[in-house]
Amino acid sequence: MLFWKHTWLFIFLPLISGTIFYTKLSTSHRYLYLFTVIGVISELISQYLRIFTDTKNNMPLGHIYISISFIFIAIFYLHEFKGYIKNRLIVTIIILFEILSIINIIFFQSYYDYPSTTGATSALILVVFAILMFSKIMSEGKIKTLSQASLIWINTAVLFYYAGNFFFYILFNLILNYSTGFISKTINFFKILYALFYFLLATGFWKAGRWQTTSNDILLPRSDSLQK
Repeated sequence: MLFWKHTWLFIFLPLISGTIFYTKLSTSHRYLYLFTVIGVISELISQYLRIFTDTKNNMPLGHIYISISFIFIAIFYLHEFKGYIKNRLIVTIIILFEILSIINIIFFQSYYDYPSTTGATSALILVVFAILMFSKIMSEGKIKTLSQASLIWINTAVLFYYAGNFFFYILFNLILNYSTGFISKTINFFKILYALFYFLLATGFWKAGRWQTTSNDILLPRSDSLQK
């Protein structure tokens, strides 16, 4: 089916949405926008290598993407956790993860191996961040209309996508040895997660363009949207 072949195009949805509303995005959301830009660049390089070169293994790109993208999405949470979790703790987690990525490449996994270690670790950390963010939102009760809050859409995207990715990374080798049919169904499932992730991010950027939606503010319409 056409959907399965071109699922990667969903990554352009948040890029387009974030670009349109970029001037209205908060600092945290702009870091998330950079996360999306990095994802688009990585995906385009991957598609180029697959279509126009004889490259059989693009795992080095995967290792690099995981390390760099983690920094930007973690900084997004650093800003959103302000007043709830100390910045120093988030910065320490970022530094330790990057050190782990370097150690993993030097001593454990080659650049040409599937990045299961760093992938699973980053996914687990981001799932914990997402759960803590929902806890912060519920405990503060500042967002009056959850469906209008960009943070709700974005945090939901992170929770679902990286929870699924965590299990995929840790079970990757087992999946390979199971059966071809099971591998195909698993990959299709994660393609759905992939599409849903970027659709939710795009919706989050769109909501952020019309509403003030950081976890530190009461949800109010933006002044320019009230004038329309």
